[in-house]
Amino acid sequence: MSSIFDSQVFNANLFFPRADTYPTPSGVDDYYIDVADGVRIHARRHPNPSSKLSLLFFHGNGEIVSDYDGLAELFSSLGVELTVADFRGYGKCTGTPTLRDSLEDSHKIFDYLKDKKVLKNKVGVMGRSLGSAPTIELCSKRSDIQACILESGYADPIPLVERRGLKIDQITPEEKALFSNSQKITAVTCPTLIMHGEDDFLISPKEAKLNYDNAGSKLKKLEILEGVGHNDMMMAPNQSYFTVLRDFFDSL
Repeated sequence: MSSIFDSQVFNANLFFPRADTYPTPSGVDDYYIDVADGVRIHARRHPNPSSKLSLLFFHGNGEIVSDYDGLAELFSSLGVELTVADFRGYGKCTGTPTLRDSLEDSHKIFDYLKDKKVLKNKVGVMGRSLGSAPTIELCSKRSDIQACILESGYADPIPLVERRGLKIDQITPEEKALFSNSQKITAVTCPTLIMHGEDDFLISPKEAKLNYDNAGSKLKKLEILEGVGHNDMMMAPNQSYFTVLRDFFDSL
């Protein structure tokens, strides 16, 4: 099926990859996952032997795996073991990113990490901004995920590219079922945490509320953090970003 979401013009307006030229820090485990002929995805684990929960993290647009090297210790302090995955064309990955591929690749990444026993028995998946798409994809279709966390996530992809001048008038039911976070999240039944900045002008808090209302989990929580926007969530007053995450992880 030909789709606007597979077009070069759509994906060029959606994705903003950049290369990873940073040195590899000590004490991490790097994985290169073949997802298609000539295409591999880079993922990095920051080992935390004392944790009982693996957190597979899909980052936001324009970010790369190495951006989280300095944050891994903070996640470890929350009691989780952080593994960050890139998109095609980002960081040390090959290929060209598309929204469809990011969804399909998420399953290949997850399967690889499970098969190689990189992930612990208890697994949470977290997505920031653009990373909310592969996160909801996985959590809506896998029964072996114990938690879903969305940070600054979007409800639907059309507004993301409309801001850059690409107008999409209407989509098919099949496209909505595959690409609409707010529709797909109805199938997410594991405990779900949705976090968003009150002052986010890139992705409105209304989108977080829509995802929350539609989420299929009986154990779900919406946290709109005061005083922060899209890219400064960790700077929320009174360490509320980390407090919310810690309380959620402790509840699992």
